This record gives sequence, C-alpha cells and structure tokens, in this order.
Amino acid sequence: MKIAPRDVAELIKAPGTHYSAFLLYGPDQGLVRERASQLARHFCDQPDDPFAQASLTGQQVSEDKARLADEANAVNIFGGVRLVTLSGSGSEMTEAVKLAFARPNPDARIIIRASDVNTRHALVKLCEEAKFCASIGCYSDDQRNLSEIARDIFSRDNITVSAEVMGAITARLGADRQMSLSELNKLALYAGEAGSLTLEDVAIALGDSGAVAIDEVSLALFSGQIEAFERDYARLRHEGIQPIAVIRQLLTLFKNMQVAKAQMQAGLPAGQAIAQLRPPVHFKMKPVLTRQLGLWQTEQIAQTIDRLMRAEIQTKSAGSADPATLTGQILLGICLRARHLNARR
Repeated sequence: MKIAPRDVAELIKAPGTHYSAFLLYGPDQGLVRERASQLARHFCDQPDDPFAQASLTGQQVSEDKARLADEANAVNIFGGVRLVTLSGSGSEMTEAVKLAFARPNPDARIIIRASDVNTRHALVKLCEEAKFCASIGCYSDDQRNLSEIARDIFSRDNITVSAEVMGAITARLGADRQMSLSELNKLALYAGEAGSLTLEDVAIALGDSGAVAIDEVSLALFSGQIEAFERDYARLRHEGIQPIAVIRQLLTLFKNMQVAKAQMQAGLPAGQAIAQLRPPVHFKMKPVLTRQLGLWQTEQIAQTIDRLMRAEIQTKSAGSADPATLTGQILLGICLRARHLNARR
C-alpha cells in the first residue's frame, strides 16, 4: 500500500500491527536509511545484532530467491516478532520479495531498502499492491522541513538561532537527510548547551568551500559568461555539492531581485533597495544584484523564479533525469538569457 507523504511521519513513529513489510525507496538515501533504522528499533531492541535479526543483501536473494521467505518464516530464538532487513538496488530483489509475499508470516517484519527504483518499478508496484506492505517514498527535504529539523535539534540544548542564521544554515544543507543531520549536530556541538550561533559561527563550523563554489556559479550565471559557468558548475559537481543547493541559492537571489524591483518601482534607488533586503545579501552579491536590477524586467524575473521552482520539483521526482544534468541544462538556459541582457546594456 502506498503511504501518502502526510502519513509517513506518524507511521514511522507508530507502525502498529497492520503492516508486516515496509519498502523504503527514493532519491534521498540518507532518509531511507534513517527511516529503516527507526522502523527496525520498533521490532528489535538490537537491530544491529545479527543474532537478533537477519540482514540480507540484494545479491544474496538474487542467488537464492527463496532465502528471504525462509528467513521471514524462521523462528525468532529470542521470541517475539522475526525481523528481516533487505537492502539492494531493486531489480535483483523483486522475485525474492514476490515469493516472500506469496505466503506472508504475520509474526515477521520485513524492511526493504531499495536504492535504484522509482514509482514505476516492478518492486514498488508489487509492494503498493500488497495490503500488508507499506511503500514509502523518501524525497529530499525542503527548506521548511530542514528548518523544523534544525529547530528540534537546537531546542534539545537550548541553542538560540535567529531567523537570519537559520536561513544561512538551511541554504548550506544538501538533499541527503543523514548528511544534514550530521551538519546540524556539528553546529549544536559547536554552540554548546544554552549557546547561540552567528553567521560567522555557521561559516566556521560548516566550512565555506561549498558556499564559495555556489557563489562562483551564481556570479558566472548572472554575468552571462557561459564558459565560466560550465567550468564552475563542473567543479561544483566534482566536489559533490548537491544541485538542489544551487537551485535554492539562485531562487533566493531572484526572489530578492523581485522584492527589490518592486521597491524600485515605488521610487527607491537600486542600491538602497538591495541594502534593505532581509536577511542581508552577501557582500559579494550586492553589486551584482544591483547591476542586474537594471537589466531584468519584472516579468523576466518572475518567469525565472517559476522555472527554478519547477526545476526543484523535478530534481526531487523519482524517475526524473539525473538531477545534476537536469539542473545544468536549466541553469545554462538562464545563463544564456543573462548573456543576452548583459550584451544589450
């Protein structure tokens, strides 16, 4: 059965007895691992203990398709439910899952992690058609979710974080839940109990390399320098920076331009309109945005914001093209428009 996104958190918190199998899949493999671990703890006090549960790989069940069913029907030597975890890419596990589902054991719990499937995959369809299996898609956190996660972590140690600093933190976090949690815990440790975080603290604790790389891509894009954009974007990919982080920064920049453009139309000079933006624009981007306000029309800014928002949705969608390639193509189109606007000046 497919679980609606709004119901996932409650299911993970209290899985109950209705489901005896769980499939977790999607582009955010960090979130897949986190949710699988949370579910496992409901059924086994020591989910990492090989004597307390059975852990299988996709390769193992592809070589012995009856093994998953055999493990699920084995007697738990410690009593209680039998926990079996299975992880793999997806296709090599489908037949084994089908055999196990043919005669499900109500006293067993099967947790399946698939790293390379989408909503149209045979394994996903199989799990969605089984009433006793919960099929859970795991997609990248958006900034609102990241803020909620960050506040929850910081509240444990009474750490104070302003809205401006929180915005800087979420802008630096990527699309992998476990990586985001690691970075947030690093910040909590840096701040200490009952401490606080400043923009400088965030830059020191999380490092500036990713932010610098994204800034360089943004600068090349706004200037319409195609070769510089392609070079900087390739370097960003090589460093493992998530494409969605670039999209989010550019979305913020264009939304800032939209606000500043409205203030200009009300009679405010471009520089003053940029200076009044909150949170403040980074000093390197201020002269760039000030210049771009004179080049971009209000309608063009709105069209670009719409395109970037649709790009963010596309990169999160299971079965879409490679997010890095898709993002590069979209940003190249914006860079070409910027080159045309800069040439007219």
